[in-house]
Amino acid sequence: MTKIGIIGFHKSGKTTVFNALTGGHAEVSAFVSGRIEPNIAVIKVPDLRVDKLAAHFQPKKVAYATIEYTDLVGISKEHQAGGHGLGETQLIALATADALLVVVRAFADDSDIQVDVPGDVEAIELELVLSDLEKVEHRLPKLEKTIAKVGTEERERLRIEEAALSKIKQDLQQGQSIRGLTLTEEEQKCIRGFQFLSQKPLLFLINIDEEALTAGRDFLEELRTVAAKSKTAVAQMCGKVEMEIAQLDETDRSVFLQDYHLAEPASQYIVHVCYDLLGLVPFFTVNPNELHVWAVSKGLPALKAGGVVHSDFERGFIRAEVIQWDALLEAGSFAQAKKSGTLRIEGKEYPVQDGEVINFLFSV
Repeated sequence: MTKIGIIGFHKSGKTTVFNALTGGHAEVSAFVSGRIEPNIAVIKVPDLRVDKLAAHFQPKKVAYATIEYTDLVGISKEHQAGGHGLGETQLIALATADALLVVVRAFADDSDIQVDVPGDVEAIELELVLSDLEKVEHRLPKLEKTIAKVGTEERERLRIEEAALSKIKQDLQQGQSIRGLTLTEEEQKCIRGFQFLSQKPLLFLINIDEEALTAGRDFLEELRTVAAKSKTAVAQMCGKVEMEIAQLDETDRSVFLQDYHLAEPASQYIVHVCYDLLGLVPFFTVNPNELHVWAVSKGLPALKAGGVVHSDFERGFIRAEVIQWDALLEAGSFAQAKKSGTLRIEGKEYPVQDGEVINFLFSV
């Protein structure tokens, strides 16, 4: 399951976006029993290819890929200016997220909050950087004391961690995120437990109003520099309209999409953006019992992809039978695909591609 943490300033329409992406009816996060409870929803990732495969093969069960969205309480600009924008509850929830979705306000209302898309983007980036810098500055002095007391092997590991954190601190002190920072494999391993927020893939989602949507106004041009950064993407949507669309039945939804000249609902569009940002591609396994979607890193070797499905597939890997989903539908079955020559035999190093149906052959 892919986990996306949703953050943004108060009044950015963050929970509206959450409802648009999940089809839910959540209310703005607030204090419950003395603590802030986030809104959490798990959705099936819509995929027309899966629907067509399921209709053809009629498996007993269809297991779609899933995304968990967590909508956290909004960041106060007053607190953020003092360096206390992200609270403990938010930090704990964001640590487990695979990527962060930042909702940025681009609509006016009757409040006195000014629209400042570039300014809000920069402020949120800074908040993530400050959060990471606090972790680093807390850890480094402890490392210095510990290194002098441990054995040779442990000392070497801690020195690698110290070197990595020193590199990270240098960038963070300059107000830079560390998403594009180059670290060695050993250094990456040593800092994995910190779950640095400014290292996570980041999507800035500009929340526009209905007027801007109808006029076709593009807010993304002014964020071109931001979008060019490592592991960073920008997108825009009208949260209010998309929330209404998400809560309609299929027929009415199609009409709404046509009226607003939208190719697909944001619930689908944003999944594509997040998958691209995370470098994820889906592949499929199918048998009479189950059609299953597996979202894995693009280019993952077939051996490792087999391990995602079942540990025995990796442990006893022999070969993989691979075919694109549409070619399998055209052939009608794996047996017919073999006869026609459209089914390929691939080895353990074969990089898995988007939309492939794979049958793993193994022996344990």
